[in-house]
Amino acid sequence: MVGPSGSGKSSLLAVAAGLITPTSGTVTVAGREITGLTRGERTALRGKEIGMIFQQPNLIASLTAREQLELTVHLDEDATRADKKAARSRAMELLERVDLAGQADQRPHQLSGGQRQRVNIVRALMASPALLLVDEPTSALDRERSAAVVALLGELTRDAGVATLMVTHDHEFLSATDRTLTMVDGRLQD
Repeated sequence: MVGPSGSGKSSLLAVAAGLITPTSGTVTVAGREITGLTRGERTALRGKEIGMIFQQPNLIASLTAREQLELTVHLDEDATRADKKAARSRAMELLERVDLAGQADQRPHQLSGGQRQRVNIVRALMASPALLLVDEPTSALDRERSAAVVALLGELTRDAGVATLMVTHDHEFLSATDRTLTMVDGRLQD
């Protein structure tokens, strides 16, 4: 999705994630209408069905790259000991997939900007979500790293079969998408 600043792109992502309740209409994620859910139910749905990638990686400074991914399972109240053990294996698998297995025990300040964004991407995929919402994933990266991140994001989401909505200002990356929508003054144009 593209559009001028202030057109409502990030707001639409927040509504799709259940972070903001729309004033009209409905939002359906993974076959479930979410606008009538309680705050706790929306939070639980986000943990299982919706992955989010923000402009800035928002990694926790005290956690290693692997722990950033494992945290998603540790926050799940229903997670069993076996789930937590499986999370470690899945985290390493995903870090391997983005060439960061060797940095699994490094903290964010020890990683480059591109490496932090790759951790951010695989953290969003950790729970195998049905929907991935991506807000300007390349805003803090140079052109070469931006192209690599968009290519990686496309590869990972196609392989995982995840419906992905990406907001970008960079029209250079539109060729990597299946469909482009433009938002103008709060309205989507096809």
